[in-house]
Amino acid sequence: MKFKFLRTLVILFLAVELVGCASPVVKDGKYEGLTNSDPSKATIFVYRDSSFAGAMNQYDVLIDGVLSGSLPNGSFFIATTEPGEKNIKADTGKFGKGSSILVEKGKAYCLKMTLNFCVSCKSADIDTVDNARCDKEIKSLAKVSLK
Repeated sequence: MKFKFLRTLVILFLAVELVGCASPVVKDGKYEGLTNSDPSKATIFVYRDSSFAGAMNQYDVLIDGVLSGSLPNGSFFIATTEPGEKNIKADTGKFGKGSSILVEKGKAYCLKMTLNFCVSCKSADIDTVDNARCDKEIKSLAKVSLK
């Protein structure tokens, strides 16, 4: 009896850990190129490759501490911001690292989320990637936006 209770508790803990708390998103179209439609603002593309590892986890992404998007497996989102220095990170508490970039009006920037192996936590890094690499890797991913 004790074993069944412990097993159930462990399964419940793992299920909660895998799903986590993330903002609801909707699929919002397909990739149409690294473009910026507002010449007075900067456009930031943030993406996450599709992979088996961490497939069930979804990660909220903060730009300057504000929720800007959320990335399920194999997806990307687009954020439009004012020019200036921007801090972009996954909302994983103290785990993972983000990036600081200086964005200019009229330009498009690209960042990639990479998951870290962590048994009891969600951890991800977000790093800048050059636009040519981004353009190649992002084409097959689903565009998402916050509900």
